Amino acid sequence: MATLFRMGLMATFSALLLSGCSARVQNVADTAKTALFGHQDVVLTTEQVNDYPYAAAYIKTDHFPQAVAVLDRVSAEQRVYRTGAEESITVRLGRILTSSGVPGMPLYTSNWQNDPLACHVQQQHMGTRQICPRHWQRDVEVGNYGENDVTRQTIQSSFMVGEKQSYQHPDGTDLTVTAIIERGSVAEHSFENQFYTVAGRVVYARQWVSPEIGYAIWREMKPFSGDLN
Repeated sequence: MATLFRMGLMATFSALLLSGCSARVQNVADTAKTALFGHQDVVLTTEQVNDYPYAAAYIKTDHFPQAVAVLDRVSAEQRVYRTGAEESITVRLGRILTSSGVPGMPLYTSNWQNDPLACHVQQQHMGTRQICPRHWQRDVEVGNYGENDVTRQTIQSSFMVGEKQSYQHPDGTDLTVTAIIERGSVAEHSFENQFYTVAGRVVYARQWVSPEIGYAIWREMKPFSGDLN
């Protein structure tokens, strides 16, 4: 799958370059070669984002700079993003559930189907009066399965809906989003996560992932067409 992904990625960029597109497309193509959490932030201009041929997201953490991850595949509610390296991150509504090749990111998240975030996103989209769960407990594993070095922690959190606010999407679109706030604790650490939702999807998520990583920020850079329906 990863090999086919990289071949398709390079084929698309090659076609763009051969068709006479400007040098900025080459700059966009170069981001596909950037491993997640490289040496400096990857920041595309609004024009570059709109030229980008794939659904993609920005990802950064407290300790590592921003990178671009391309949507590799869609499986029901989950979205798997991959860099030009062997790193991948699986998210659901902006929440990072699993990863591969990224030290400190979750390897596994239990009970993700009962994440109240999904109910709150749907409620804000449809304007329903349904009562969403306010509390969630899950186990998260972090470490390296190959080296039999895995830590499992139980995380408890509660949710509330914040106020609407203005947010500019990386493609330049001005959005009015609703903040969904999650507060919780793991071991001796307390955290506050924020998810910005609009039109039934999450466009920005700041979330605690592990002591090694701290907070991670996931931002929709180029939306998946299936999420716009």
